[in-house]
Amino acid sequence: MEHNHRIYEEKLAQTKTADKGIKWAWLITFGIFFIELFGGIISGSLALLADAAHMAVDVLALGIGYFAVWITRKPATPRRTYGFYRVEILAALLNGILLILISLAVAYEAFERFFSGVQINSLQMFGFGFLGLIANIFSALVLHKEKDSSVNLKAAYLHVLGDLAGSVGVISGALLIYATGSVWIDPFISLFITLLIIRSAWRVVTESIDVLLESAPIGVKCEEVEAHLRAQDRVVDLHDLHIWTITSGVNALSCHIVINNYECSESLILSLNHSLKDRFNIDHVTIQLENAEVRQKIDHLTIQEVVANRGKKNSTPHHIHHHHTH
Repeated sequence: MEHNHRIYEEKLAQTKTADKGIKWAWLITFGIFFIELFGGIISGSLALLADAAHMAVDVLALGIGYFAVWITRKPATPRRTYGFYRVEILAALLNGILLILISLAVAYEAFERFFSGVQINSLQMFGFGFLGLIANIFSALVLHKEKDSSVNLKAAYLHVLGDLAGSVGVISGALLIYATGSVWIDPFISLFITLLIIRSAWRVVTESIDVLLESAPIGVKCEEVEAHLRAQDRVVDLHDLHIWTITSGVNALSCHIVINNYECSESLILSLNHSLKDRFNIDHVTIQLENAEVRQKIDHLTIQEVVANRGKKNSTPHHIHHHHTH
């Protein structure tokens, strides 16, 4: 558990600063939500109401993000040997889905507004939008520094950027409506905002799914890692190479390496751990060293197990087998 403990300490240091950032962003977003909701109601602006609805989701999303940061501080247990790191991935996935759903709802309302001709007070729309812009800039600055430390914080940061883009859209729409009197600008701006949000949210969703499916980390090419491993002295062959992400910033690798001399095992393991960390940012490495004879015996045992399992299935009475397949 010592290696896991080192990673735990590194993540713990990251979450301490992330904790303050998300907490401040949540408080600011909570305040903006009420301001824009009130402003949207009295001004009649859908863009302002859309931004308020987005803020409401962000209040929930940042709360989920804060919970994920908090729970990842808990150490690993005998049952959860990797700890609770994946909670932040689940939080990011949920936040991405929430962003997409609220954006689709706003887009639907915007299409209806194109034909309704609702009157809008552009000056009130501008004033409330400007207040939201100032607050969102501050939230974005608070989260900017830590945004790349985890997909959960990236999701939180994208929520705030979506709010920032929404505020810019509201202000731009208010100025254009004031100058031209064309109320269709309001739903048009709303649609533009939703497209930006959906695009960002989709990236968070796909990145989260990749982690949950244990795909290779972004930026790490398996063929390059394999070539690096094969190029080491004493390495004859390798198999069962797996590279995945445990959580944001914690990449893992496991494989079997066939060597021609066990005497090199210590230097080889040390060399591989250092080089995999330096070149590919893989710091959770599990390598099984074996020679050709061991490899052959392992393959033989595997084949024997397959044959034995097939034999057990074939010897099972037909009516019992039939019962278990339904």
